[in-house]
Amino acid sequence: MARWPDGKSIAFGLIIPWEVWPSDIGTPKSHQRAAQRPVPSDALYPRDMWAVFDHEYAEAQGLRRILSMFADYNVRTSFVANGKRVELNPDLAREAAAAGHDMGSENYEHAYPIMMSLEEERASLEHTVSAFKSILGSAPTGYISPGHRPTPNTVPLVFDLGYSWHADFQGDDVPFRMQDGDRDLVCMPYAHVSDYQSYSAGGRTPRDLLQMAIDEFDVLRKEGLRGSPKMMGFAIHPFICHGFRTRILELMLDHILACPDVWVATRSEIADWVRQNPKDFATVTKDQVLSMFPAT
Repeated sequence: MARWPDGKSIAFGLIIPWEVWPSDIGTPKSHQRAAQRPVPSDALYPRDMWAVFDHEYAEAQGLRRILSMFADYNVRTSFVANGKRVELNPDLAREAAAAGHDMGSENYEHAYPIMMSLEEERASLEHTVSAFKSILGSAPTGYISPGHRPTPNTVPLVFDLGYSWHADFQGDDVPFRMQDGDRDLVCMPYAHVSDYQSYSAGGRTPRDLLQMAIDEFDVLRKEGLRGSPKMMGFAIHPFICHGFRTRILELMLDHILACPDVWVATRSEIADWVRQNPKDFATVTKDQVLSMFPAT
């Protein structure tokens, strides 16, 4: 059974996907999420510039807004940035790292691994690790697949490139260890509640999302107080961090930080704790995880 530092009943962590969008963003071929329907496939100008401009908001306003909020609340988070994003915005990336945020990654740009060959997926991850080392002076700490859609190649690549944690595992409310010989990887859920749930067309309002987040936290905390500690993540995408969404993040943090039994932690801090306390968390082998991927 999971156990957290000082007997805390719940571990809570914000995770920040900071992305670069493929060149087909805003076209009918794009696989990316958008807040409105795509342009018709027979449009004479087949690119939705609203979607293009919408996805540029992080670097214009959104990221600095949430960095300021995190500083106000004295909260450190876990970024998962595309390697290309770190290259395109090195000063912002260094600012986030200097503020103490945990700097993990996606792949090189927000392209889905399920559309890639082994060689393409490996090159994307290797390029990302190289970008982090060049810009930030160290490799990314942890990994999520864009869209949380890993392939059978993802786990071996994440092991080989030396990542510490991997957040593609949505099937539980606690982390576990994955072993491959003398190597290990701490696997954990990404987030069951995300600001994306107030973004897509037909989605919930930000106030609906606030109640969802509070309800999720309260239930998991109650289970922890009864002796079964849990972990909760909440995902924040900087490109949709307009003022009206940031306000509900403040209200969520007000609720969570008022609880003395919550451990607010980065993903790397959680991974370190799991490694230091292996008897309190499940352990599986890499082969056991890969056996869950059916042959295609």
